[in-house]
Amino acid sequence: MKRILPILSFLVAGIQGFAQSTALHLDGVNDFVSISNKSSLNGPSKITIESWVYVDNFNSSPCGDCAPVVWQQDNAYRFGTGNAQGIHFTLTGSSGSQSLNISSALKANTWHHIAGTFDGSKMKVYVDGVVKDSTTTSFSSINYKSSNTAVWIGDPVTGYGGILEETRIWDYARSTSQINDGMYRKYPDSETGLVLQLSYEDGIPYKNNSTVTGVIDNSLNSNDGLLNNFALKDSASNFVLGRSYCDTTIYASMKLWVCDKYTAPSKKWSTTVSGKFNDTIMSYRGCDSVITIEVNIKKSTGSILYFAQCDSVKSPSNPNMYYKKSGKFMERIKNAAGCDSLITVNVLITKPSYTEYSYSNCYSVTLKNGKTVTKSGTYIDSFVGFGGCDSVIVHKVTVKEQTYAKQNLGICRFVVCPTNKDKVFKKEGIYYDTIKNSIGCDSIIEYNVKSSSTSGSAKIVACTQYKSPSGTYTWKSSGTYGDTLVGGNKAGCDSFISIDLTIIKPVNENLNPIGCGVYVSPLGKKIYASGTYNETLKSSLGCDSIKYTLNVSIVNVNVQVTRDWNTLISSATAASYRWLDCKNSLSFITGETNKEFTPTASGQFAVEVTQSGCIDTSACVTFAWTDVIKPLKASVKLMPNPNSGRFQLELDQPISNVHAQIFDVNGKLVWEENWQQLLKKDVSLDLVAGLYFIRLDSASGSWIDKLKVE
Repeated sequence: MKRILPILSFLVAGIQGFAQSTALHLDGVNDFVSISNKSSLNGPSKITIESWVYVDNFNSSPCGDCAPVVWQQDNAYRFGTGNAQGIHFTLTGSSGSQSLNISSALKANTWHHIAGTFDGSKMKVYVDGVVKDSTTTSFSSINYKSSNTAVWIGDPVTGYGGILEETRIWDYARSTSQINDGMYRKYPDSETGLVLQLSYEDGIPYKNNSTVTGVIDNSLNSNDGLLNNFALKDSASNFVLGRSYCDTTIYASMKLWVCDKYTAPSKKWSTTVSGKFNDTIMSYRGCDSVITIEVNIKKSTGSILYFAQCDSVKSPSNPNMYYKKSGKFMERIKNAAGCDSLITVNVLITKPSYTEYSYSNCYSVTLKNGKTVTKSGTYIDSFVGFGGCDSVIVHKVTVKEQTYAKQNLGICRFVVCPTNKDKVFKKEGIYYDTIKNSIGCDSIIEYNVKSSSTSGSAKIVACTQYKSPSGTYTWKSSGTYGDTLVGGNKAGCDSFISIDLTIIKPVNENLNPIGCGVYVSPLGKKIYASGTYNETLKSSLGCDSIKYTLNVSIVNVNVQVTRDWNTLISSATAASYRWLDCKNSLSFITGETNKEFTPTASGQFAVEVTQSGCIDTSACVTFAWTDVIKPLKASVKLMPNPNSGRFQLELDQPISNVHAQIFDVNGKLVWEENWQQLLKKDVSLDLVAGLYFIRLDSASGSWIDKLKVE
């Protein structure tokens, strides 16, 4: 342990300047800060834009004015650098845009302060507080298209590549003295005319700042900016250290006392001897501080101690600490010089000795100390051993005695004594045998021998036939039977069984059912085709109870309906019919019980058909009544008919303004066209095979015919 007692004094000639600890690096690829919807940035008629810049890549910009530092997105004002290492300053007024550009004004990897001002008549550009160029404008104020146009710091396309510090916008043209004053200070947020002040102190230099999303405006206008595309890690595209100003070196002296070795604050050197030394470190502003250090070295000491005790040893330096295990331990205390004194403590912990002996014998036991005991128990000898600890010898004694046991034996015809194979018991009774038990002493066993044969009865219900438990007999009729299981019980002896047997036989039944479309069998199977089917119904015991022969007749009622002009026709034959009005809750139409039905008006109709005792109803058919038409004077040929949907219409004289239609058999319109004139016409349609009606209407009359598509 080092003990340092410093005495520190400072000599400072004076400190001038403002040193900012944090700045923002833009990668020149796509980094930029956006400030949106702020009216205070879209209103100044006069302006000052200024910023500290440290360009590390002029080539990130493709042209001399393509790396803006501050850019109002309607180009009301634009101020920045470019690949010519110069400065561009552009404003837009009522008469148009005007620019002021200078080249080769900046150096790479060097801090420069740049500023642009406009007082209503002149634009000026400053570098490091000095006016570099100026021009007279044709307008007296800046022109804005909107009050909420965004302002960017940087450009994600032709971007600025380098570091920015203290970027500001003012609503008036600042003087040369004010420009120089602003180079070395940060203004309070209430400063008159201050519109925007970005100090970029929102992150930690070179650290992971991925949780930081924006930069704070240190003016009263809350023109905070949003960080876009920044990596926010490491030394690029992130918050970095800013510039510093070291106009004065700080001098200091120290006098201190240390133990053994001293390491300088800069970590550049160390010493183990006393003397005066100089060291240089960097202050929090990044400036050099020179320290003269008078070092006084004091020495540490050491000693070795040995302890041998029972159970534990008290620490020589800490009365509240005990060592309970043997080993080498290090302790530190302060010597007279105030440095560490290292004590090596060698500890030997002795434990109480414990020895245990176990004895087991029949009738009596002789112990290790020569004593003889006749009873089981624990006997203890004790004495004082090495280190003052007790030594204990424990004698655990078990005196074994004669044992007695009883056992039941089952006999079929005979049984062999379990403990003596030369003994055989052939009848029931009480028998004895003597053997050595598990502890080596006599054990007397009493055997109670009893017969193990068994008898019983059972009621059995079986299907068709039943085989006896012994497998000797097969019975096919009900009755009472006897059977013997030789060696069949748990004891391996004969078991006699009386069996009351009931035999169940199946019943045959023939059925001739009729199903309307489907028939459900006794077992629940759905049958859709006529034929002969066999099913067997089993009882709860799994026996065949009923064997069915099913001669099934399936009746499928034909409910298809076709149409012939104004007549609906049922496709069913050998049936009875009843026509229904679908729009009147499927009510029966009085008197309409024939195969054909001619409605008197349009509507929706269905037919109920009864065939072979089965009843079914067709789907509702939409019927449109076709009026009597005036015949067409011209003769019409339809060729070919039937056809595949491609046919020709040919007239013996032309007709004009023709409306052509095709209907299906249900009266549904499937095609129509209007022709200005018709004499001969080829028609090609994609129709489903079936019967259709084609109709031609004109001022001279109408024509209808059947159209068959195959």
